[in-house]
Amino acid sequence: MSENNFFEITSLSNDTVKDVVKLQQKKYRKESGLIFLEGEKSLKEAIFGGIKLKSIFFIKDFSEFKNIKNVAYYKVSTKVMEKISTTKSATNIAAVAYAPIYNLDDVFNKDKLILLDNIKDAGNLGTIIRCACAFKLGAILLFGQCVDEFSSKVIRSSAGNIFKIPIIHIGNDISVMQKLKKTHKIISTVAPFGEFGKKAQDCQIIKYPKKYVLTLGSEANGLCNEILKLSDLFVTLKTENNVESLNLAVFAGIIFYIINSKK
Repeated sequence: MSENNFFEITSLSNDTVKDVVKLQQKKYRKESGLIFLEGEKSLKEAIFGGIKLKSIFFIKDFSEFKNIKNVAYYKVSTKVMEKISTTKSATNIAAVAYAPIYNLDDVFNKDKLILLDNIKDAGNLGTIIRCACAFKLGAILLFGQCVDEFSSKVIRSSAGNIFKIPIIHIGNDISVMQKLKKTHKIISTVAPFGEFGKKAQDCQIIKYPKKYVLTLGSEANGLCNEILKLSDLFVTLKTENNVESLNLAVFAGIIFYIINSKK
């Protein structure tokens, strides 16, 4: 950090402040290719994951992030940090970074993939990302109208692990799954009842293939028919006391652990 890249902001109407606030909107994140990070944990994981930072905002002096090249440093007032923050209690440090870009070719080379169908809850997605990293899964595909993985809540819920795993939106392009089916087994998770639930095996006892795409649907609607029709296997988690379903992130963590334990 030098005089050439050090600035101070105290005004809430500063143009830089306004631009950072816009990053709370998915539309602006898409247009700019930028994301907003809050707190030391997110910054550390982003840097460790090779994410390029554009600017750093801080209230009090710090030492750990002082010598990053090509980064603008902004010392801000508490009010400014509260303005750009997405949480009730603003942190001491935040940053604007360039969103990572992944391509499908990289994903096709991974053995263990996750597909999430129409996941709308940011907290669930963040926790699933965290679990996927914990159990060494290769990549995550977001199918349908999923929540933006670079929303501040998803980044916080992932505890910064979002920068450790490729995540790609494929929209409603079922051809991606048709192509993956040639090299991977498609394993769909379903509730233990209904048409597909009757075909399902207990996820604790089956033998998992080396290359697979494990698909999970939303708690409200489950998996769409396009995914179900492409599936090679159906698995379910049997529960007790007439509990029909678990929170999606809880279920994901359990099945990731089960699969990982069957090495």
